[in-house]
Amino acid sequence: MKQTLLVLVIILTGIATATAKPDVTVIKGSLVELKKSNAKIFVRWDYTNSTIEGKEVNAYLKERGDDWVRDYDAEIARAESNFRERLDDESKDVQTTTEESSAEYTIVMKVKDFNYGITGLAVAVGFGAGDSHLYGTMEIYKKGQSEPIAILDVDGVPGAGFGNEIRRVEAYRELAENLAKLIKKAK
Repeated sequence: MKQTLLVLVIILTGIATATAKPDVTVIKGSLVELKKSNAKIFVRWDYTNSTIEGKEVNAYLKERGDDWVRDYDAEIARAESNFRERLDDESKDVQTTTEESSAEYTIVMKVKDFNYGITGLAVAVGFGAGDSHLYGTMEIYKKGQSEPIAILDVDGVPGAGFGNEIRRVEAYRELAENLAKLIKKAK
């Protein structure tokens, strides 16, 4: 029975993967001007209208307990730092900077929702089951311009790992990898 269930999960995961749409897509504008630009990019994260698993952030954290409330800011800082580091590692086209004044472009990542996933499912099944998912919109602005050069839809970028913080960190890392690939392939 367990073998049959495992085979079924593997088959369904393969089908879902083969038919799934990309996690990050350009929905307006183009990334072509970033390609081979060696531009410096500042990243601003906007959690103004963000939720966790569909709930208001503070309410969700309070439901989970004092340690969640205490550790949340450090989790966010680690994930954001990981995004910058991974984009720098993966992209030969752009590099991040922590100084907005020196940046030629600014990314505004508007986080809509973050879902932590289910650790037990990840452990028992694997193959992406139980992953966390990041949703939102990424806008990229050229310095001095009020209209973005590109708007990207962030639709369920996954993050895997054992532990909630690492899942967020890995989702932000995967987001950076997706962005680097999109810039490299821009036409």
